[in-house]
Amino acid sequence: MPPETKNRPLARGDACQQCKTRKVRCPAQKPACANCTRKNRECIYTSRTQQQNEIEPLPTIQPEIYDIPHLPTHSSTSFDLLRQNGQSSRSSTNDLPNTLPPTPSFESFSLDPSLSQIQNDTSIQGNNWIQDSGMVGLLPSMMGPIQMLPSPWENIDITNLLNDYNENGIHENGIDKGEISEKERDHLLLLYFTGQRLLGVDMHISSFYERLQSSDSSKRPHPCLLNAIYLMTCRKSPLESLRKLETTFYKRAKEQMEEAIISHDTVFDAIRAGTMLITWLFGWDRQLEGWAMLGQTVGLAIAVGLDRIESSVDVSTEYKLRSPTSYLPPAKSHLELADRINAFWILYLVNKCVCIGFELSSLFDLDRITTPLPRPWEEYETIDAHLKTCDRRITDIFEKSSSSQTCDKDHTPEFGYLICAADLMHQVSLRPQSIVEQEKLQNRLKMLNANLPSNLKTTDRTKDGKITIRPETATLQLITLCTEMFLYSLDQTLGKPDPRALEVARRILGILHLLNDYDIGDVNVFAIIIWCRVAAILTWESKRLESIGDAFTAASYMKDVQFVCNTLQQMSHIKLAAESYQAIQDLLEADVSVFTSSSGSSTTPSDQTIF
Repeated sequence: MPPETKNRPLARGDACQQCKTRKVRCPAQKPACANCTRKNRECIYTSRTQQQNEIEPLPTIQPEIYDIPHLPTHSSTSFDLLRQNGQSSRSSTNDLPNTLPPTPSFESFSLDPSLSQIQNDTSIQGNNWIQDSGMVGLLPSMMGPIQMLPSPWENIDITNLLNDYNENGIHENGIDKGEISEKERDHLLLLYFTGQRLLGVDMHISSFYERLQSSDSSKRPHPCLLNAIYLMTCRKSPLESLRKLETTFYKRAKEQMEEAIISHDTVFDAIRAGTMLITWLFGWDRQLEGWAMLGQTVGLAIAVGLDRIESSVDVSTEYKLRSPTSYLPPAKSHLELADRINAFWILYLVNKCVCIGFELSSLFDLDRITTPLPRPWEEYETIDAHLKTCDRRITDIFEKSSSSQTCDKDHTPEFGYLICAADLMHQVSLRPQSIVEQEKLQNRLKMLNANLPSNLKTTDRTKDGKITIRPETATLQLITLCTEMFLYSLDQTLGKPDPRALEVARRILGILHLLNDYDIGDVNVFAIIIWCRVAAILTWESKRLESIGDAFTAASYMKDVQFVCNTLQQMSHIKLAAESYQAIQDLLEADVSVFTSSSGSSTTPSDQTIF
């Protein structure tokens, strides 16, 4: 059981940003107040100088932003080809004029008109996205539906769990070979479920704690899952002694996964643990181990039928597997089934992110998947009547009208749309050469954006009238805009950047500026890939204009490139960011012909094109 809450009087100005926004009394515990902990929100305390730019209440609740390990660079020409074209140098563009995005000359698939009016102020000093660690997120910013922490954990101040530690951050009883106390366990678990983690496999919190407190040891979470959770949260702990156990947590989670795989009752915990270990391995550039873990975890998920769940009420029924015996016991409740649905889609998204980074085919067969998209947790908790009639599959989002939609209510949370957007980005990143296939992807992109809720397509305004954007809106718009830019860049016969791709690139920059201004974004592999693609196409256009004597217009594009370079340079402690910065510098030194000529001996499409 957690310790008794120790509240303190609330002083004027102590309230966190979330409580101020929603005009509720803030308990002001740190690092996360009870209100934010209960709602699973990010708890941010701002100084008085920052309070004047507070954002007006939004119609939907802002989800937590995850920090997750990064994905290394891949072998596409976007990076490797450029390194063959001279040494790096820094362009001197600091004195170039600021620029604004041009008025769109075509109808973009991807955004509301309000997003195209964002100004690109490239004179920003500094960058608020810089991480204090050498790791970067694998998954883009967005979480599943908000959950309540179960009583009696809902009002616990995380810092109170550390009151038995001395000033050096070492537990009075010491730590013997990596063993942690129950208090340390509760501290790391609360960090996990309040969103202060590197990666989250979203799970039903109350069900997890119910298992944790079970008197039957066989029903408790398997040690591999617990150690994987510790691995994902120890870096966020203020306790140095726990942070030093990161490698120990990884070794234990991996060893205990082998034990969990043996039993039908614990294999699901092994799959969830494996999903977390995948991102940790790629985050530390242990690529071969990461691929091995990815293959094993995806294989297990398919073997136990996580990709073949028939519906959101598929409870107490045997899955139809290739073998007559199911490797996974049937779900006994809707909440247990919901945990399986969410675990599958998180693994699916992790696989897509890795494959986008390396430009490889997915390990999942989309045509085989029957598992419905996740729903809000409350629908599983209440066994909502719509569970039987309103399931949506990933392919439904790309259709003009879906037969599975039988009511006006949208049962797909923001996380569901993120899955679809990432899937489409992956399809385009494979650079289909067929015109028919390209048109098919364009139509899917149109349908995806048509099906997005309005709050995921529009900007907001602060109290002083400035344009801003919700993190989840920015995430989806960046992915869909980058996908659109990819589509316009597939035709290499033009000999120059497609004007539509250039306009989309300038809009992407506008969103990046908004995120930077209000410190509401995070750094993830999607963001870095998008920055590099934008910088590459803008550099190409700048060099092309210079070659025909239009230096003034070229300068405006170069100023935007410099903004991206400054952002990446400030994150040079992250390997992917440093390598991306170097690739852009090589582009700046290269001749314009590098954008239209093939290089190297590779015959794959990804090695013969810049985009």
